[in-house]
Amino acid sequence: MRNKVIIFDLDGTLIDTLRDIHSSLMITLEEFGFPKFDINVTKSYVGDGIKKLVERAVGEKNYNKEIEKYFREIYNKKIIETSTKYEQIDYVLSNLKKITPYLFIISNKSFKFTDIIVKHFNLDIYFKEWFGGDSFEEKKPSPIPVLKIFKKYNISPDKNSFMIGDNYTDIESGFYAGVSTIYCSYGYGKLGNITPDYIVDSPVEILKIVQGG
Repeated sequence: MRNKVIIFDLDGTLIDTLRDIHSSLMITLEEFGFPKFDINVTKSYVGDGIKKLVERAVGEKNYNKEIEKYFREIYNKKIIETSTKYEQIDYVLSNLKKITPYLFIISNKSFKFTDIIVKHFNLDIYFKEWFGGDSFEEKKPSPIPVLKIFKKYNISPDKNSFMIGDNYTDIESGFYAGVSTIYCSYGYGKLGNITPDYIVDSPVEILKIVQGG
């Protein structure tokens, strides 16, 4: 039981960051003369890191590093303006920590922004480590981030451990690493071709699954 590893995504899984991402993106689009769009469009663009987000927002042919840099500057100022923890996250995490000390976060956003959010919401009291999309040579959906954690702590990945997130990137990363996967339908990602082992509609359901595993 003590070798059960539980890995969470951040945005759309632990923290609802969508409004801050959207407002930062709209300021960026206005600055560079691109048309704005509804928050639901932004919702469909997140999950693969900031470069992909900006690329999708302005169109691949229009993308350049200057636009991405501007977005990062704005988001750095607005990153925790309206973001909130999902309901009962503290309850879930405090109980999971009683089950295993091996709790981690892998986000596809940069470590800088991941670290700001983790510490602002006091998630650091629960997690052994947290990582961003630039922490490893590849980001999710690659299994490399997940496998690197297991290797570092000399634990073998198996179905006793979990990768938890709201996007296909999380599910594919966990699947190819050989761990159980939990898809969070309450977030704002989407599923791909890989079917998750479990689907939850609220964070507290995660605890029930892990406790029963």
